[in-house]
Amino acid sequence: MKIKLLIVAIIPLMFMGCINDLFDEGDTLKSFDGPTVVGFFPLEQERSLSDETASVQIQLIGEQRATDLAVSYSVVSSSSTAEAGVHYNITTSSPVTLSSGTSTVDVVIELIEDSLGAGEEVVLILNLEGGSGVDASVNLANARVFIRG
Repeated sequence: MKIKLLIVAIIPLMFMGCINDLFDEGDTLKSFDGPTVVGFFPLEQERSLSDETASVQIQLIGEQRATDLAVSYSVVSSSSTAEAGVHYNITTSSPVTLSSGTSTVDVVIELIEDSLGAGEEVVLILNLEGGSGVDASVNLANARVFIRG
């Protein structure tokens, strides 16, 4: 009986050395090896007019640049229900500059007070176009800001 208990205790210990090989080692060993692209973050957000501003971050996905990078974006007017000058004003003009040695820059959107009634909602859709040899990521090229009254 003692031998059986000893075997039951030893077998799991033998496999503990293999545990690290069985599980993901986390982000410490992961690296991005694809082409450098830019993308929006977050892709969707909801803001109330009382928030006064919203911001969408443009992120460089890849190695940081030694020189400034100009990145263009635009409003998708055909799909947006929010109107410039009525519901919002974008205070960060396009193209926006990602400074050398950085990976992010914010597009700041001023929300116009009292432009919507209580319970009303409009959507602002931005399209990232990329810049100077850096394309916009296909999956991260559109950001939606839902603006609530």
